[in-house]
Amino acid sequence: MNKNIIIKKPDDWHVHFREDAMLEVITKYSARINNRCIAMPNTKTPITNSLQAIDYKKLIEKNSKNENFQALIPCYLTENLDLVDFRNALKNNIFIGAKLYPTNVTTNSSFGVSNIEKIYDVFEILEKENKTLLIHGEKIDKNIDIFDREKYFIDEELTTIRNTFQNLKIVLEHVSTKYGVDYIKSNSNIAGTITPHHMLLTKKDVFLDNIINPHHYCMPVVKNENDLLALRKAACKNNTKFFLGTDSAPHEMKHKFPNMKLKPGIFSAACSIELYAKIFEEENSLDKLETFASINGPKFYNLPINESTIRLEKIDWIVPEFVKEKSIKIKNFFGNKKINWKVVDLNV
Repeated sequence: MNKNIIIKKPDDWHVHFREDAMLEVITKYSARINNRCIAMPNTKTPITNSLQAIDYKKLIEKNSKNENFQALIPCYLTENLDLVDFRNALKNNIFIGAKLYPTNVTTNSSFGVSNIEKIYDVFEILEKENKTLLIHGEKIDKNIDIFDREKYFIDEELTTIRNTFQNLKIVLEHVSTKYGVDYIKSNSNIAGTITPHHMLLTKKDVFLDNIINPHHYCMPVVKNENDLLALRKAACKNNTKFFLGTDSAPHEMKHKFPNMKLKPGIFSAACSIELYAKIFEEENSLDKLETFASINGPKFYNLPINESTIRLEKIDWIVPEFVKEKSIKIKNFFGNKKINWKVVDLNV
């Protein structure tokens, strides 16, 4: 039995660092093992121009406690973007790409896009500059069940985008369904990020007897067992078009109590690569972990693969239940549970 794994240092292609004291507390957890992270731009005031992106990048990197860590910032798309600034920011690598949030689909998405056709000029710029469109792929409507939002977005929005902009590079973020996996596998110039929680939880872990488990509540919500199995296979077996994106999304405990207006998000940064190792071992695919965590993402984004490595050891440890620092208290995903892999060396 393999007791040690050495892999190229991973990157996290989807993570939330938030703002203020929260950012100061949680950034180091992602920076502890990742060389690069795409920092989602859905802050309270969204990151929609180059000056905001530069400031946010500096703030994240300052609080990373890792002088080699890089924060990559996508532009938060709105229907009234400054296209001159946007184009220049892409050309100068201030923006890694652009993030599409349909209006009111998740945290701080009220500034998002209601009519996607109104931002076709943005897609044209991305396509010409060979930059990536990152998508929160859910369609919100009173007649659409929460578990069907990804499918409806793919059928009614993403397919149109794909057919209209055939050379546009797209990442379907935190893909959560077998339907989404199959779409990515059957279309060109599109990839998907997969979170650990979508490969560990089903809706039975969230919704039980009309009570929501607030610490397993996220957007998109976790789905059925067949979706979980499809995601595992996509990550661990057919994994050339899929890569690591934790969607680690912290909220303070005061926003995580049952039967209240919950904020969606799961904070996994304290044990993310360890959870992926656990999943890949369960799928008899530890030899493919490096491809998923460290190679597919850079290749899709046309960035260099990291040269440094990390070592994980087969050792039992208990994930702390909470992150508690300053005035911040956050529930860790898998908090107070045992994981059998742990990062023991960096830059091996």
